[in-house]
Amino acid sequence: MNGRKSKENIETLRKSGIVKLKGKDLFSIWVKTACCNLNSKQLRTLADITDKYARSFLLFSSRQIPIIPHIHWNDVEDVKKELADVELELDRCGPRVRNINVCYDDTVCADAVTNSIALAEKLEFFFRDTVLHKIKIGVAGCKKDCIISRVLNDLSFIGLGTNGLTAYYDVYVGGRLGLKPSIGVKMAEYLSDDQAVRFVQNYFDLIKSEGNPGDRSADLIKRLGREDVRQKLNRNLQTGSASTIINCKNKINGVEPNTIILKIRATCGEVTSPQLRKIADVAEQYGQGIIHFGVRGSPEIPGVDKKSLCKVKREFIEVKLQTLDQGIDNIQACFGEYCTESVVNNQALLKKIDGKIAALNLNNRNIKISGSGCPNSCGISHINDLGFLGAVKPRIDDKNCVGCEICVPVCKVNAMAMNGSVVVIDDDMCKHCGQCLSICPFDAIIEKQKGFTILAGGKEGQDTRLGGVIAEFLSEEEALSITEKCLLIMKEKNTNISDIIDQEGFENFKNNLTLDSFRRELTF
Repeated sequence: MNGRKSKENIETLRKSGIVKLKGKDLFSIWVKTACCNLNSKQLRTLADITDKYARSFLLFSSRQIPIIPHIHWNDVEDVKKELADVELELDRCGPRVRNINVCYDDTVCADAVTNSIALAEKLEFFFRDTVLHKIKIGVAGCKKDCIISRVLNDLSFIGLGTNGLTAYYDVYVGGRLGLKPSIGVKMAEYLSDDQAVRFVQNYFDLIKSEGNPGDRSADLIKRLGREDVRQKLNRNLQTGSASTIINCKNKINGVEPNTIILKIRATCGEVTSPQLRKIADVAEQYGQGIIHFGVRGSPEIPGVDKKSLCKVKREFIEVKLQTLDQGIDNIQACFGEYCTESVVNNQALLKKIDGKIAALNLNNRNIKISGSGCPNSCGISHINDLGFLGAVKPRIDDKNCVGCEICVPVCKVNAMAMNGSVVVIDDDMCKHCGQCLSICPFDAIIEKQKGFTILAGGKEGQDTRLGGVIAEFLSEEEALSITEKCLLIMKEKNTNISDIIDQEGFENFKNNLTLDSFRRELTF
């Protein structure tokens, strides 16, 4: 695959869940989950595939699906066949409808107030739509919104409660991360399941009729106006909408009393093939044979008897697994250095941070840290106490620029334009993704600065908020130093950064983390 045709083929593959990685003919396979669950047989098959065709590990991703990296192109069809043998298909990347995000329903989670799975089964119908827009849909069973749906999804349904047999949801529209992150805004209240289905159908009708190429729900709101979008999405809700209910094959049918949802630590979302098989064994022996994919990359086994916990922990030691019952919340990451769009090795940084957390004996599950290799934020960096983004600041070399304009349409935020025969960059608009550097064939766009951007103060739940930038273009050493100081502050105050910022103000918190603190000798 060479030249223009090669790029077209790679984009087509992305839409089908086969995503190019760095390295000759290497790809990742995105595997769809049923209600964000897999059964133990399917998990073992994934382990076998990683051993046979990849590098013996996979990622529990923020999309609540497993991603298998480092599959050679020659093996892709064989992998797809082996997945099909256990009733697994591929999820998508690029401009397509994605796997429906959902948490546990009210028969499993004590906090859930609706049967979120029932609504997700009705919305699964839309996964088959051929619309060429990126559309993400999420259903949360309560206002805690553990799947961070208000930010991660174009359409977010938040459970309010149940009256008789009818569950009700508030609906938020416009959530997304990436180069232009935004929190969804409430567009409807107290919708039943059938009304929710009609609402989604209205959105699909709207994006097809009035959406520009590449539009997300946030773009529609910005261009058409919130009230116009609200009216069009709430049209004819009382009539309901017929849809095919696609039953979740890996549904959890409630849990017994005195059982727990066993959460497993998987730093950077990475789980090795021996660990996958052990998780499958434990799910069969102590649970219902179901493994849930959490949004923060932590594998979960619902329905485990509390009395079995010590036995499970001993079994986990055999494969170097830990339960997520101490330290901070699971540290999540994206592909890291092997993604074609990554500009830093975020996984290496996060693993060093994990070591510092252990050395500091920080023990607060409300503290959340994650990182992404670029500003696309696939590692959900904006919704954490500390989030890390890879960033590169470009500069134009006028002597090499020939005015070909190849780079101009590549910029997703329209920060590049022609000034006569030379391209110029609007530094205020640039999001430092670095895509223009990789596309220029004449070395006219060069790296001015590169490193880690640190975000602080992000938060999920009812008070969802995005983190703000406290430093940019840091070396790994500098990023580790400022992280150490933040960890010490959180331990001293026994709270998370969003609460500290509420007390001190963002600018005061940021100013207290001076560059001198980056370079001081680490205390541990």
